[in-house]
Amino acid sequence: MSTSRSLTAEERLAIQRDVQDLIFRFFLHLDEQEYDQLAQLMAPSGTWLRNGALLKGPESVREAMRTRPVGFTTRHLITNIIFDCPDQNHAETTYYMTVFVHTGETRPTAPVPIDLPMHVSIFRQKFVLTPQGWRIAELSGVPTFHQ
Repeated sequence: MSTSRSLTAEERLAIQRDVQDLIFRFFLHLDEQEYDQLAQLMAPSGTWLRNGALLKGPESVREAMRTRPVGFTTRHLITNIIFDCPDQNHAETTYYMTVFVHTGETRPTAPVPIDLPMHVSIFRQKFVLTPQGWRIAELSGVPTFHQ
């Protein structure tokens, strides 16, 4: 049986920093098509509601990423992160995400033309502390604006 205790301000700030870093790493790996590294950031039973499909666990995420076209170039911009930490083993965030997309035949080697963002969404994410560090327990988003 575990007992819950109040976090110190320093502990809360350390968790917040670790969780925000995890968010940024996840979407950088997605943008850079580093799908093995991206999948490793999921908790073993973590879920990602992506384009209407519920992905469960790292292997499900890895499989979904393998179907992503190589010429599909994205940049995910994350802002307005609101952080909550109910205890030392769980954290939650809400944030805005703006996504820019370029579709081509191959992965670009030079800058591509920019268009309006594909969407601006609000994301909610839950995290769990595992023996490997913080991992994603739940990830989902809802578009506010969409092209």
